[in-house]
Amino acid sequence: MKEVDVSIIKEIGIVGAGVMGPSIAELFAIFGASYDFSIVVYDISPTQLEKAKSRIDIDFTKVSSTGLFSSSDLEIARNRIQLETDINSFADSHLIIEAVPEKLDLKLKVFKELDKLTSPTTILATNSSGLSVTKIATVTNRPTLCIGTHFMNPPLLMPLVEVVKGHQTSDQTVQTIMELLSNVNKRPVLVKKDIPGYVHNRLQAALFREVMHLLDEDVINVSDLETTVRYGLGLRLPIMKVFEMVDFMGLDTIQNVLTYLYPALNRSILPPDFLREMIEAGNLGVKSGKGFHDYSRQDILASMKQKEAATFQLLMMMQQYD
Repeated sequence: MKEVDVSIIKEIGIVGAGVMGPSIAELFAIFGASYDFSIVVYDISPTQLEKAKSRIDIDFTKVSSTGLFSSSDLEIARNRIQLETDINSFADSHLIIEAVPEKLDLKLKVFKELDKLTSPTTILATNSSGLSVTKIATVTNRPTLCIGTHFMNPPLLMPLVEVVKGHQTSDQTVQTIMELLSNVNKRPVLVKKDIPGYVHNRLQAALFREVMHLLDEDVINVSDLETTVRYGLGLRLPIMKVFEMVDFMGLDTIQNVLTYLYPALNRSILPPDFLREMIEAGNLGVKSGKGFHDYSRQDILASMKQKEAATFQLLMMMQQYD
């Protein structure tokens, strides 16, 4: 089976116009300007596509405010994105990125349909945050061309993309996607084994498990725990790499610390009961106005805009410590 080289990827399809799909499209339109990509965003729902159009317009306004791109360049980039309710619009795509909800059955259905519709050389990528790429590829006749591309939210801003190699994903497909993502200003990392949760979410889950355990054991309150993470570990990580921290502490010291600390860490295989109780009480977080914090008096959209601006500034600073 002939495989696609990055130099001839011009037509890119995005399946799903929800939270992630439009932002992934923006990424290729803006940072792929010199590669002249054409991007099609498909969704079965015209209403969802209208929401996506509004979201894209807002995001382009945000990008314009950074001053990194001229208005004319952004207008050209905006015109590269086409919104469609006809899945046959993907017939000529060289790469399709699936960004539908995190339901395995739905992703299998999408991949099976795309496999029939597209050229046998088209790369099919899933934006799953932890489902098996190998399993998803089984419904296609091109498992060597199936791969995971786990973008962080929001994709336009966050540099990291986990590139997940399924059991049959070819090295050429991996190389193509890694190079393509690097070309559009991302920081791709190769996840060599198709394990549940990949890498980023496993690290995040490990932190969540321990902080919730500390709350459950009444070791510390929410406010002080937030302070501990943000002004301790959180403050170090933007300027110092994890294993660089280990090196500075000394490997012998780390071995001694981990030897006595590992047995004391939480090993639960289920979330704590208090989390279930909060959910049953309707405290779901931002979506309900209350979770571990109270959001009922906050302008969430304004708050997120401020956080995105701060993240952008932090990214600029972090580049000095690469």
